[in-house]
Parts: sequence; C-alpha cells; structure tokens
Amino acid sequence: MNRNNEEEQYASATAHTSMKRLEPLKEAAESLGIKDTRVIKRLIRENKLKAIKIGNRIYITTKSLDKFVG
Repeated sequence: MNRNNEEEQYASATAHTSMKRLEPLKEAAESLGIKDTRVIKRLIRENKLKAIKIGNRIYITTKSLDKFVG
C-alpha cells in the first residue's frame, strides 16, 4: 500500500466520530451546534444521550451522539 493511500484512509477514519469513544461535554455540545452545555445535560437526564462521569468531568459516548443525530 502506498503512503498516500494510507494517509487518505487515516484521514477518513479520524474524521468519523465513532473512532473516539468518549467526547467531553463541551465538545459534544459544539459538535451538535449547541452553545449551552445545560442542554446536553438535559438530554442526558432524558436518556437521549448516554454519558459517563469520570471524576468531575462528564463524557458523552460518541455512539449515542451518532444515534441522536441520526
């Protein structure tokens, strides 16, 4: 496999959100075009997004983000 082809495959793989398993709350909000993180927290409470809390930080699963966006 030539180098350019490898670079293209890497670029397309990293562009897809499912390569990352967890996304910080603020980044998740930005990726959905939402400015206020309270909206994301409400979506978590409504079970529309799945989140994991590690210490004081909240991470949203990229799988739930993909599912929410449709």
